[in-house]
Amino acid sequence: MIYKPNVGRFKDTCIYWHEGRYHLFSMYMHQRGPDELFRNVWSAVSDDGVHWEHLGPVIADTPFNIWAMAVHPVGGRFIMNHGSFTRPGIQNVIRFWESKDLVHWTYRGPQTDLTPDTRWYHPDSRLDCMDVVTAEEDGRRVWYGYATGPGGFLRSADGLNWEGLPPPTIDWNGLAAPPTPGDEGLFEIGGCEIIDGKIYLLGGWFNYFGFPGYGVFTLIGDTPRGPFRADPAAYRLCGNSGRWVALWARYIRAQPELLINGYMYDGFTYETGETWLPPIKKAVVDRGHLRLGYWQGNEALKGKRWPIEPKRIGLTFPKGGSDCACRLTDRGVEIEAKPEVGSHSRLVLRSHVPTAVAMLDQPLEAAEGLVIEGTVAVTASDPRLVSPSVGFFLEEADGEGTAIILHACGRTEIGEMVFGQDGRAEFACEDAIVPGCAATPGIVPHVPHRFRLLLRRNMFELYLDDLLVQTFNTTHSPDAPGCFPRRLGLLVQNGQGVFGGLAAWRMTLGSD
Repeated sequence: MIYKPNVGRFKDTCIYWHEGRYHLFSMYMHQRGPDELFRNVWSAVSDDGVHWEHLGPVIADTPFNIWAMAVHPVGGRFIMNHGSFTRPGIQNVIRFWESKDLVHWTYRGPQTDLTPDTRWYHPDSRLDCMDVVTAEEDGRRVWYGYATGPGGFLRSADGLNWEGLPPPTIDWNGLAAPPTPGDEGLFEIGGCEIIDGKIYLLGGWFNYFGFPGYGVFTLIGDTPRGPFRADPAAYRLCGNSGRWVALWARYIRAQPELLINGYMYDGFTYETGETWLPPIKKAVVDRGHLRLGYWQGNEALKGKRWPIEPKRIGLTFPKGGSDCACRLTDRGVEIEAKPEVGSHSRLVLRSHVPTAVAMLDQPLEAAEGLVIEGTVAVTASDPRLVSPSVGFFLEEADGEGTAIILHACGRTEIGEMVFGQDGRAEFACEDAIVPGCAATPGIVPHVPHRFRLLLRRNMFELYLDDLLVQTFNTTHSPDAPGCFPRRLGLLVQNGQGVFGGLAAWRMTLGSD
């Protein structure tokens, strides 16, 4: 969304912060092709975490594959580890590089390659990319590594030489364990960090937690050795329920804030379209629960004001009729969609949810990107029985686009919406955020909330009260990338919505 290489293909980004500068690393191929071409490490640098300068491949054309990577400091040096293969299809080795400047890297040699500890794990089981934390034990500094694979629990006395540990104990807290094959480990590990004396371990998988999409989940421990426990109240930190769009979560150990990054696709699902770096997030611990928050560093995205004129917002759908309305008041733009009759008794088998969309009658500058902010509130004339909804509509063609719907019943849905000639809005859900997700599920009715909508090309992020709602795109078919939204709509279902304090800025990134 905000950065990608100017040529070639990258994925599985990690960002290392050092002395005020952000260093991005990722697996990379010079041109699109099979995974065997991932034999390089791409790097870029940034002074603000928003605007990036290409460095290009800092490790190039190795005789072995280079998979996901991470960096940790040891004794005045930087150590990079990455996943690799001992033979085709057997991803069971971590290789190590070192550098003094995060730019020039030297392979530490095959004698330092790390494979599964055969005391506990099959030698061909997966071992891929470990994140490293330090701890004090018996007055000495030790390093713990958390890698993908059944043998991914590791320890080191010097940060350089590693030994395998038996698998940690995990309390799933009433949840099912992920359905990973035995030789893959439980999760694809994104990172581990000590926050307020607790260990927050992040891992991703798919076809899990009721969703086929890829999600990242949080396990919490009291010591680096575990045991770890699932956090049912905020278990899915991020990810998607249907299409694979936003993947992974990696810690950025910046100062003064702990940050998190991932990567995303502008295509329909996994490895389709281009891979992008989305905006960096702030790691927020809310009463012991890890969530993703809006990072104030992203204010650097804001350039010149993009004027929003509320008087140019008018009801676009439905055409005519008295059940829907849009008016400008001292509170902002008020939109009404009168609730359907008997909606409280038709919780699932709804054939027609009254929907009103008011469109801003000016073209969006999606190619260069916009940051749109304001407040939103939703209510209903019968709040005891009727659950209203509010959200946004990104128009991609006449009468069709992407709807982001925040339901007052505690559920958020994103998907394709098409306006019918009969006054019905047909909605196909592509993503859902529900209780158990760290992201905001739905919206609390009757009170105003602050929103931030970051939009660039066909990709977008929504924040509510400075917590991430979702990272997604407008691609609805595997046949072609999604359209750049051309107009912004404000959406209400089954009640009344008020959008106030609307303001927007052009992004400072330019167009790619």
